[in-house]
Amino acid sequence: MSGQGNVQTLVVLQPIAIDTGSPDHDGMLVIANGLLVAVLVRLEQPEHINVGSWFMEAGFGRLQGLRVPTFLTLKEATRWVRRRLKPA
Repeated sequence: MSGQGNVQTLVVLQPIAIDTGSPDHDGMLVIANGLLVAVLVRLEQPEHINVGSWFMEAGFGRLQGLRVPTFLTLKEATRWVRRRLKPA
């Protein structure tokens, strides 16, 4: 038995400013096991329902093209990424 099912994906968040063309500038690069897998942006515009929540602006690899909810916290976003990238 290899035990690889217990290995958790290492997710690192790196702050970055994003030019979204709106007041939503606070961003996070989401790096999983050394690969850029997503870019999150914090929703700041007053017209957003969940001001302060995090939205996946872009996804790459297995996260590309997915319909994604907004996340109330970065911890919630990180958990979601780990679940989606978990080996089959």
